[in-house]
Amino acid sequence: MTLTLRKIALKLRGEPFFLITLAATLAVSVFARPHASAINWSVISILFAQMLVCAAFEECALLSSLASWIVGVFRTPKTLGFAMVLLTGVLAMFVTNDIALLTVVPVTISISKLTGRGPRILVVLETIAANLFSAMTPFGNPQNLYLYSYFNIPAPEFFNTMLPFGALGIALLLLSVPLLCRGGCYNAERAPFVTKNRRLLIAAAAVFVVNILSVLRVVDYRIALALAAVVFLALAPRLFKSVDYVLLLTFILFFLFTDALTSIPSVRAFFGGLLGSKASVLLASAALSQIISNVPAAVVLSGFTGQYGALLLGVSAGGLGTLIASLASLISYKLYVRAFPDEARAYLKAFHALNAAFLAILLAALTVVLVL
Repeated sequence: MTLTLRKIALKLRGEPFFLITLAATLAVSVFARPHASAINWSVISILFAQMLVCAAFEECALLSSLASWIVGVFRTPKTLGFAMVLLTGVLAMFVTNDIALLTVVPVTISISKLTGRGPRILVVLETIAANLFSAMTPFGNPQNLYLYSYFNIPAPEFFNTMLPFGALGIALLLLSVPLLCRGGCYNAERAPFVTKNRRLLIAAAAVFVVNILSVLRVVDYRIALALAAVVFLALAPRLFKSVDYVLLLTFILFFLFTDALTSIPSVRAFFGGLLGSKASVLLASAALSQIISNVPAAVVLSGFTGQYGALLLGVSAGGLGTLIASLASLISYKLYVRAFPDEARAYLKAFHALNAAFLAILLAALTVVLVL
Protein backbone atom coordinates (compact mmCIF):
# COMPACT_ATOMS: atom_id res chain seq x y z
CA MET A 1 0.00 0.00 0.00
CA THR A 2 2.81 2.36 0.92
CA LEU A 3 4.55 1.58 -2.36
CA THR A 4 1.36 2.34 -4.30
CA LEU A 5 0.91 5.68 -2.53
CA ARG A 6 4.53 6.51 -3.24
CA LYS A 7 4.01 5.81 -6.95
CA ILE A 8 0.93 8.02 -6.96
CA ALA A 9 2.84 10.82 -5.20
CA LEU A 10 5.69 10.59 -7.71
CA LYS A 11 3.20 10.65 -10.58
CA LEU A 12 1.44 13.73 -9.24
CA ARG A 13 4.74 15.55 -8.72
CA GLY A 14 5.05 15.54 -12.49
CA GLU A 15 1.56 17.04 -12.90
CA PRO A 16 1.92 20.70 -11.86
CA PHE A 17 -1.31 21.80 -13.53
CA PHE A 18 -3.28 19.21 -11.60
CA LEU A 19 -1.67 20.31 -8.32
CA ILE A 20 -2.40 23.99 -9.05
CA THR A 21 -6.03 23.18 -9.88
CA LEU A 22 -6.37 21.11 -6.72
CA ALA A 23 -4.92 23.91 -4.57
CA ALA A 24 -7.18 26.52 -6.20
CA THR A 25 -10.26 24.35 -5.71
CA LEU A 26 -9.47 23.79 -2.04
CA ALA A 27 -8.82 27.51 -1.50
CA VAL A 28 -12.08 28.62 -3.14
CA SER A 29 -14.00 25.92 -1.28
CA VAL A 30 -13.28 27.77 1.96
CA PHE A 31 -15.65 30.53 0.80
CA ALA A 32 -18.25 28.45 -1.06
CA ARG A 33 -18.83 24.74 -1.12
CA PRO A 34 -18.80 23.19 -4.61
CA HIS A 35 -21.56 20.81 -5.60
CA ALA A 36 -20.98 17.41 -7.18
CA SER A 37 -23.83 18.19 -9.57
CA ALA A 38 -21.56 20.77 -11.22
CA ILE A 39 -19.40 18.00 -12.70
CA ASN A 40 -20.23 17.49 -16.36
CA TRP A 41 -20.07 13.71 -16.48
CA SER A 42 -20.92 13.73 -20.17
CA VAL A 43 -17.64 15.50 -20.95
CA ILE A 44 -15.68 13.19 -18.64
CA SER A 45 -17.14 10.00 -20.09
CA ILE A 46 -16.70 11.14 -23.70
CA LEU A 47 -13.04 11.98 -23.04
CA PHE A 48 -12.51 8.65 -21.28
CA ALA A 49 -14.01 6.66 -24.15
CA GLN A 50 -12.07 8.65 -26.75
CA MET A 51 -8.77 7.99 -24.92
CA LEU A 52 -9.50 4.27 -25.06
CA VAL A 53 -10.34 4.52 -28.76
CA CYS A 54 -7.12 6.40 -29.55
CA ALA A 55 -5.09 3.83 -27.59
CA ALA A 56 -6.77 1.04 -29.58
CA PHE A 57 -6.12 2.81 -32.89
CA GLU A 58 -2.47 3.19 -31.93
CA GLU A 59 -2.14 -0.48 -30.98
CA CYS A 60 -3.70 -1.50 -34.27
CA ALA A 61 -1.14 0.68 -36.12
CA LEU A 62 -3.94 2.80 -37.61
CA LEU A 63 -2.38 6.10 -36.54
CA SER A 64 1.11 5.24 -37.77
CA SER A 65 -0.31 3.92 -41.05
CA LEU A 66 -2.40 7.06 -41.53
CA ALA A 67 0.64 9.18 -40.69
CA SER A 68 2.73 7.37 -43.32
CA TRP A 69 0.04 7.93 -45.94
CA ILE A 70 -0.34 11.64 -45.09
CA VAL A 71 3.40 12.29 -45.24
CA GLY A 72 3.51 10.55 -48.62
CA VAL A 73 0.80 12.87 -49.95
CA PHE A 74 1.81 16.16 -48.29
CA ARG A 75 5.56 16.22 -48.79
CA THR A 76 6.53 19.57 -47.19
CA PRO A 77 5.93 21.14 -43.76
CA LYS A 78 3.82 23.87 -45.39
CA THR A 79 1.44 21.56 -47.26
CA LEU A 80 1.29 19.20 -44.31
CA GLY A 81 0.55 22.16 -42.02
CA PHE A 82 -2.35 23.32 -44.18
CA ALA A 83 -3.75 19.78 -44.38
CA MET A 84 -3.60 19.07 -40.65
CA VAL A 85 -4.85 22.50 -39.57
CA LEU A 86 -7.82 22.36 -41.95
CA LEU A 87 -8.58 18.76 -40.97
CA THR A 88 -8.61 19.73 -37.29
CA GLY A 89 -10.78 22.76 -37.94
CA VAL A 90 -13.40 21.00 -40.06
CA LEU A 91 -13.64 18.16 -37.55
CA ALA A 92 -14.04 20.65 -34.71
CA MET A 93 -17.00 22.29 -36.43
CA PHE A 94 -18.96 19.05 -36.32
CA VAL A 95 -17.62 16.86 -33.49
CA THR A 96 -16.44 19.59 -31.04
CA ASN A 97 -12.97 21.01 -30.49
CA ASP A 98 -11.87 18.53 -27.82
CA ILE A 99 -12.79 15.43 -29.84
CA ALA A 100 -11.09 16.89 -32.92
CA LEU A 101 -7.84 17.34 -30.99
CA LEU A 102 -8.07 13.92 -29.37
CA THR A 103 -8.33 12.50 -32.89
CA VAL A 104 -5.80 14.60 -34.84
CA VAL A 105 -2.98 15.31 -32.38
CA PRO A 106 -2.00 11.62 -31.96
CA VAL A 107 -1.75 11.38 -35.76
CA THR A 108 0.43 14.49 -35.82
CA ILE A 109 2.73 12.99 -33.21
CA SER A 110 2.97 9.79 -35.28
CA ILE A 111 3.87 11.90 -38.33
CA SER A 112 6.66 13.61 -36.38
CA LYS A 113 8.17 10.25 -35.54
CA LEU A 114 8.27 9.38 -39.23
CA THR A 115 9.77 12.68 -40.35
CA GLY A 116 12.08 13.24 -37.40
CA ARG A 117 10.81 16.83 -37.07
CA GLY A 118 9.21 18.12 -33.89
CA PRO A 119 5.46 18.81 -34.12
CA ARG A 120 5.33 21.54 -31.44
CA ILE A 121 4.27 24.46 -33.64
CA LEU A 122 1.89 22.32 -35.68
CA VAL A 123 0.13 21.01 -32.55
CA VAL A 124 -0.24 24.60 -31.30
CA LEU A 125 -1.71 25.66 -34.66
CA GLU A 126 -4.06 22.67 -34.61
CA THR A 127 -5.22 23.70 -31.14
CA ILE A 128 -5.90 27.25 -32.33
CA ALA A 129 -7.72 25.84 -35.37
CA ALA A 130 -9.92 23.66 -33.17
CA ASN A 131 -10.90 26.64 -31.02
CA LEU A 132 -11.48 28.99 -33.98
CA PHE A 133 -13.37 26.67 -36.33
CA SER A 134 -15.52 25.20 -33.54
CA ALA A 135 -16.84 28.70 -32.80
CA MET A 136 -18.49 28.75 -36.23
CA THR A 137 -21.27 26.28 -35.41
CA PRO A 138 -23.76 26.08 -32.52
CA PHE A 139 -22.55 22.57 -31.64
CA GLY A 140 -18.81 23.04 -32.27
CA ASN A 141 -18.05 23.59 -28.60
CA PRO A 142 -19.91 23.48 -25.26
CA GLN A 143 -20.14 27.24 -24.72
CA ASN A 144 -21.78 27.81 -28.11
CA LEU A 145 -24.29 25.05 -27.48
CA TYR A 146 -25.12 26.48 -24.05
CA LEU A 147 -25.55 30.09 -25.23
CA TYR A 148 -27.43 29.04 -28.37
CA SER A 149 -29.95 27.19 -26.23
CA TYR A 150 -30.02 29.59 -23.25
CA PHE A 151 -30.84 32.67 -25.34
CA ASN A 152 -32.79 30.74 -28.01
CA ILE A 153 -30.67 32.40 -30.70
CA PRO A 154 -32.09 32.11 -34.25
CA ALA A 155 -29.73 30.11 -36.47
CA PRO A 156 -29.29 32.88 -39.10
CA GLU A 157 -28.43 35.40 -36.38
CA PHE A 158 -25.91 33.02 -34.84
CA PHE A 159 -24.07 32.52 -38.14
CA ASN A 160 -24.18 36.24 -38.98
CA THR A 161 -22.65 37.01 -35.58
CA MET A 162 -19.87 34.44 -35.81
CA LEU A 163 -18.98 34.73 -39.51
CA PRO A 164 -16.78 37.87 -39.25
CA PHE A 165 -14.98 36.44 -36.21
CA GLY A 166 -14.39 33.12 -37.94
CA ALA A 167 -13.31 34.70 -41.21
CA LEU A 168 -10.69 36.89 -39.52
CA GLY A 169 -9.43 34.17 -37.19
CA ILE A 170 -9.17 31.54 -39.91
CA ALA A 171 -7.45 34.02 -42.27
CA LEU A 172 -4.85 34.76 -39.58
CA LEU A 173 -4.39 31.04 -39.00
CA LEU A 174 -3.89 30.23 -42.69
CA LEU A 175 -1.42 33.12 -43.02
CA SER A 176 0.52 31.73 -40.07
CA VAL A 177 0.99 28.24 -41.51
CA PRO A 178 3.51 29.12 -44.27
CA LEU A 179 5.35 31.46 -41.91
CA LEU A 180 5.73 28.90 -39.13
CA CYS A 181 5.78 25.55 -40.95
CA ARG A 182 8.99 25.67 -42.94
CA GLY A 183 11.55 23.21 -44.24
CA GLY A 184 12.42 20.99 -47.16
CA CYS A 185 10.63 17.95 -48.49
CA TYR A 186 10.21 14.88 -46.34
CA ASN A 187 12.05 11.73 -47.35
CA ALA A 188 9.01 9.51 -47.38
CA GLU A 189 7.06 7.70 -50.06
CA ARG A 190 3.32 7.30 -50.05
CA ALA A 191 2.61 4.16 -48.03
CA PRO A 192 -0.46 1.91 -48.10
CA PHE A 193 -2.61 1.34 -45.04
CA VAL A 194 -1.24 -1.62 -43.13
CA THR A 195 -3.04 -2.32 -39.86
CA LYS A 196 -3.18 -5.25 -37.46
CA ASN A 197 -5.65 -6.83 -35.03
CA ARG A 198 -8.60 -6.24 -37.33
CA ARG A 199 -11.12 -7.37 -34.72
CA LEU A 200 -10.00 -4.74 -32.23
CA LEU A 201 -9.79 -2.10 -34.96
CA ILE A 202 -13.38 -2.67 -36.10
CA ALA A 203 -14.64 -2.67 -32.51
CA ALA A 204 -12.74 0.54 -31.72
CA ALA A 205 -14.13 2.18 -34.86
CA ALA A 206 -17.66 1.26 -33.74
CA VAL A 207 -17.02 2.75 -30.30
CA PHE A 208 -15.63 5.88 -31.98
CA VAL A 209 -18.78 6.33 -34.07
CA VAL A 210 -21.08 5.85 -31.08
CA ASN A 211 -18.95 8.26 -29.05
CA ILE A 212 -19.28 10.91 -31.77
CA LEU A 213 -23.04 10.32 -31.83
CA SER A 214 -23.08 10.95 -28.07
CA VAL A 215 -21.28 14.26 -28.67
CA LEU A 216 -24.06 15.16 -31.12
CA ARG A 217 -26.63 14.01 -28.54
CA VAL A 218 -28.01 11.34 -30.87
CA VAL A 219 -26.97 8.64 -28.38
CA ASP A 220 -26.94 9.02 -24.59
CA TYR A 221 -23.37 9.41 -23.33
CA ARG A 222 -23.94 6.64 -20.78
CA ILE A 223 -24.64 4.19 -23.59
CA ALA A 224 -21.42 5.24 -25.32
CA LEU A 225 -19.48 4.84 -22.07
CA ALA A 226 -20.97 1.41 -21.36
CA LEU A 227 -20.17 0.25 -24.89
CA ALA A 228 -16.56 1.43 -24.58
CA ALA A 229 -16.15 -0.29 -21.21
CA VAL A 230 -17.63 -3.60 -22.38
CA VAL A 231 -15.74 -3.68 -25.70
CA PHE A 232 -12.31 -2.87 -24.34
CA LEU A 233 -12.67 -4.99 -21.21
CA ALA A 234 -13.50 -7.92 -23.46
CA LEU A 235 -10.94 -7.35 -26.23
CA ALA A 236 -8.07 -5.34 -24.74
CA PRO A 237 -8.26 -4.61 -20.99
CA ARG A 238 -4.60 -3.53 -21.08
CA LEU A 239 -5.68 -0.32 -22.84
CA PHE A 240 -7.18 1.02 -19.61
CA LYS A 241 -3.61 1.62 -18.46
CA SER A 242 -3.22 4.09 -21.34
CA VAL A 243 -5.97 6.42 -20.07
CA ASP A 244 -4.74 9.73 -18.66
CA TYR A 245 -6.65 9.59 -15.38
CA VAL A 246 -4.88 12.69 -14.05
CA LEU A 247 -6.30 14.72 -16.93
CA LEU A 248 -9.80 13.44 -16.15
CA LEU A 249 -9.34 14.34 -12.48
CA THR A 250 -8.13 17.79 -13.52
CA PHE A 251 -11.33 18.33 -15.50
CA ILE A 252 -13.42 17.24 -12.50
CA LEU A 253 -11.56 19.64 -10.22
CA PHE A 254 -12.04 22.42 -12.72
CA PHE A 255 -15.81 21.95 -12.73
CA LEU A 256 -15.82 22.03 -8.91
CA PHE A 257 -13.58 25.11 -8.79
CA THR A 258 -15.83 27.01 -11.18
CA ASP A 259 -18.97 26.08 -9.26
CA ALA A 260 -17.49 27.26 -5.96
CA LEU A 261 -16.09 30.48 -7.42
CA THR A 262 -19.34 31.49 -9.07
CA SER A 263 -21.28 30.82 -5.85
CA ILE A 264 -19.42 33.55 -3.95
CA PRO A 265 -21.79 36.55 -3.61
CA SER A 266 -19.05 39.16 -4.03
CA VAL A 267 -17.92 37.55 -7.29
CA ARG A 268 -21.46 37.55 -8.65
CA ALA A 269 -22.00 41.15 -7.54
CA PHE A 270 -18.78 42.22 -9.24
CA PHE A 271 -19.82 40.83 -12.60
CA GLY A 272 -23.36 42.10 -12.24
CA GLY A 273 -22.09 45.69 -12.17
CA LEU A 274 -19.43 45.26 -14.83
CA LEU A 275 -21.43 44.42 -17.94
CA GLY A 276 -22.90 47.69 -19.13
CA SER A 277 -22.09 47.65 -22.85
CA LYS A 278 -21.32 45.28 -25.70
CA ALA A 279 -17.62 46.11 -25.50
CA SER A 280 -17.53 45.48 -21.74
CA VAL A 281 -19.29 42.13 -22.21
CA LEU A 282 -16.80 41.19 -24.92
CA LEU A 283 -13.72 42.11 -22.89
CA ALA A 284 -15.02 40.77 -19.57
CA SER A 285 -15.97 37.38 -21.05
CA ALA A 286 -12.61 37.08 -22.83
CA ALA A 287 -10.75 38.05 -19.65
CA LEU A 288 -12.73 35.71 -17.41
CA SER A 289 -12.14 32.87 -19.88
CA GLN A 290 -8.41 33.21 -19.26
CA ILE A 291 -8.97 32.33 -15.58
CA ILE A 292 -11.81 29.82 -15.45
CA SER A 293 -12.03 28.82 -19.18
CA ASN A 294 -14.64 29.91 -21.68
CA VAL A 295 -17.35 27.34 -20.91
CA PRO A 296 -17.91 28.38 -17.27
CA ALA A 297 -17.34 32.02 -18.26
CA ALA A 298 -20.28 31.73 -20.67
CA VAL A 299 -22.43 30.13 -17.96
CA VAL A 300 -21.53 32.74 -15.35
CA LEU A 301 -21.97 35.85 -17.48
CA SER A 302 -25.14 34.73 -19.26
CA GLY A 303 -27.04 35.47 -16.07
CA PHE A 304 -25.91 39.11 -16.03
CA THR A 305 -26.36 40.30 -19.61
CA GLY A 306 -28.69 40.03 -22.57
CA GLN A 307 -25.93 40.99 -25.02
CA TYR A 308 -25.56 37.44 -26.24
CA GLY A 309 -23.79 38.41 -29.48
CA ALA A 310 -20.97 40.11 -27.59
CA LEU A 311 -20.88 37.24 -25.11
CA LEU A 312 -20.60 34.68 -27.92
CA LEU A 313 -17.73 36.61 -29.46
CA GLY A 314 -16.02 37.16 -26.12
CA VAL A 315 -15.92 33.53 -25.01
CA SER A 316 -14.96 32.44 -28.53
CA ALA A 317 -11.99 34.80 -28.63
CA GLY A 318 -11.38 34.01 -24.97
CA GLY A 319 -10.70 30.38 -25.87
CA LEU A 320 -7.35 31.66 -27.08
CA GLY A 321 -4.78 32.90 -24.59
CA THR A 322 -3.87 30.86 -21.54
CA LEU A 323 -3.71 27.08 -21.47
CA ILE A 324 -6.90 26.89 -19.40
CA ALA A 325 -8.85 29.40 -21.50
CA SER A 326 -10.23 26.42 -23.40
CA LEU A 327 -10.24 22.95 -21.89
CA ALA A 328 -9.56 21.60 -25.38
CA SER A 329 -6.16 23.30 -25.24
CA LEU A 330 -5.35 21.33 -22.11
CA ILE A 331 -6.05 18.11 -24.01
CA SER A 332 -3.55 18.82 -26.79
CA TYR A 333 -0.96 19.94 -24.20
CA LYS A 334 -1.29 16.69 -22.29
CA LEU A 335 -1.06 14.61 -25.47
CA TYR A 336 2.06 16.48 -26.56
CA VAL A 337 3.83 16.33 -23.21
CA ARG A 338 3.03 12.66 -22.87
CA ALA A 339 4.90 12.03 -26.12
CA PHE A 340 7.65 14.59 -25.44
CA PRO A 341 7.96 14.90 -21.65
CA ASP A 342 11.09 17.06 -21.79
CA GLU A 343 9.46 19.74 -23.94
CA ALA A 344 6.66 20.96 -21.65
CA ARG A 345 8.24 24.38 -21.09
CA ALA A 346 9.05 24.88 -24.78
CA TYR A 347 5.51 23.93 -25.75
CA LEU A 348 3.96 26.35 -23.24
CA LYS A 349 6.22 29.14 -24.47
CA ALA A 350 5.20 28.61 -28.11
CA PHE A 351 1.55 28.08 -27.16
CA HIS A 352 1.21 31.28 -25.15
CA ALA A 353 3.15 33.39 -27.65
CA LEU A 354 0.94 32.40 -30.59
CA ASN A 355 -2.31 32.44 -28.61
CA ALA A 356 -1.56 35.88 -27.16
CA ALA A 357 -0.98 37.25 -30.65
CA PHE A 358 -4.21 35.79 -32.01
CA LEU A 359 -6.19 36.95 -28.96
CA ALA A 360 -4.87 40.52 -29.13
CA ILE A 361 -5.63 40.92 -32.86
CA LEU A 362 -9.11 39.40 -32.62
CA LEU A 363 -10.10 41.37 -29.52
CA ALA A 364 -8.89 44.64 -31.04
CA ALA A 365 -10.88 44.03 -34.24
CA LEU A 366 -14.01 42.88 -32.40
CA THR A 367 -13.92 45.82 -29.98
CA VAL A 368 -13.78 48.29 -32.89
CA VAL A 369 -16.70 46.55 -34.60
CA LEU A 370 -18.86 46.53 -31.46
CA VAL A 371 -18.09 50.14 -30.55
CA LEU A 372 -18.88 51.35 -34.06
